[in-house]
Amino acid sequence: MPERHRLAAEPRTVLGKKVRRLRREGVIPANLVQAGHPSIAMQVSERALAELVRAQAAGQLVDLDSPDINEPVLMDQVEIDTLTNRLVHLTLRKVDLTKPIGVMVRVELEGHAPASENAEVVLIHQLQEVEVSALPTEIPTNLIANISNLVDVGDDVLVQDLRAADGAYEPLDDSEAVVVQVTAARTAEEDEEEEELEEVLLEEGEEPSEEAAETTAETPTEVSSPQ
Repeated sequence: MPERHRLAAEPRTVLGKKVRRLRREGVIPANLVQAGHPSIAMQVSERALAELVRAQAAGQLVDLDSPDINEPVLMDQVEIDTLTNRLVHLTLRKVDLTKPIGVMVRVELEGHAPASENAEVVLIHQLQEVEVSALPTEIPTNLIANISNLVDVGDDVLVQDLRAADGAYEPLDDSEAVVVQVTAARTAEEDEEEEELEEVLLEEGEEPSEEAAETTAETPTEVSSPQ
């Protein structure tokens, strides 16, 4: 296993909406959680956390270095604002190092797929992550999908075909779930035929009533925002 990353943290007294000020100062609010215990408010350097994210430490153990707590903890969840691509919040989790836990591990592709040279087919990477069970000290850095044998339509790599870059795990996802697959490329003619079929179906369907249209127009759209 690679050497664990370290993360310095400090107690946090700024709570609620006031944490926006922390982010403007380059500080990210964090919480340390443990089953059966109250959450502990902490804060970390945005730059230090960004370095760990780039090093793919999310979902891995990190050595927490704080005034009151110095031990390995799981870097459980990193929230990122999808509009600004800025870090928003970090959740750390205390875990029992002797018991397996369920985590998501990223899938990396290895090798060159002969199918990628055929314009009539496309390579679809369906599962970017796979849920696994592993001891906290044995969580793989990533899972490897070898695509060297993907040639024709229908060729695939399943969850059971993956291997760990390091560590040891048991898959929690369906072992026969498709991770990568070769499928036929859609042609321009097929796209046009589908569009024509949709137009025919719309013409044959009934027009929505004015009452239904008004109801639809008055229904607000819920949009979740980062905390």
